[in-house]
Amino acid sequence: MVEFIIIAPVLLFVCFATVQFVLLYQAKSTLDVAVLEAAREGAVNNGSMKAMRAGLARGLAPIYARHADADGVNAALAAAQSDASNFATITVVSPTSAAIRDFSQPRFYPDQGVTYSEIPNDSLMYRDSATVGPTSHINIQDANLLKIHVHYCYNMYVPLANKVIYYAVNVIGSIGTMGILTREPADQDPYGAPKHGDSLCKVPLAQGIATDRWPLSLDSETMVRMQSPLRSSAVNDSPNPTGS
Repeated sequence: MVEFIIIAPVLLFVCFATVQFVLLYQAKSTLDVAVLEAAREGAVNNGSMKAMRAGLARGLAPIYARHADADGVNAALAAAQSDASNFATITVVSPTSAAIRDFSQPRFYPDQGVTYSEIPNDSLMYRDSATVGPTSHINIQDANLLKIHVHYCYNMYVPLANKVIYYAVNVIGSIGTMGILTREPADQDPYGAPKHGDSLCKVPLAQGIATDRWPLSLDSETMVRMQSPLRSSAVNDSPNPTGS
């Protein structure tokens, strides 16, 4: 009995940590699929950041699902949209700004009465692949490859394990005499003076305790071919959150 009393807290923590790491693996797999859906949305919507963020939210919705009914679906999508807007950054890796400058051409749309500057997407197989941009040094076929990188803050919610992992990842030190469970760092830094803090995925420790939000950053990339002309104006139509 004495041995069990000694080992039980450690065993319980190991079980909690195992569940949390399984959920992290599930979240990463879901994020990979969501990023692909985001890229596909961008590919058919002129590289629109707003469309990519909407696609990302739809892909992330399963992480937030708690009930298998219509209300549960709506609640999951609403939570995913909120986090995709506030706790996720989407970076367009390709085409680069140099490629956009090299290949963008003005095109007038009579039905809208608007002229857009965009990278041509039609008849790519017949366009000269030997001609490369003077500053990007790629051809127009490669300029039509959309590659995005997503940085997403996943909220860990398994009790005890979530806070321990958050502290460990951020290398938060100077812990109070009662340890990480009952007292925060003795210094006045509300973030606990993390040595490797993520500006987007960090929360003030007092806020984390109050809201039980302990986020961990996950990253994913994917690449698809554009199915519509990419517009630089569309790429910038939804700014990324700036974080803390």
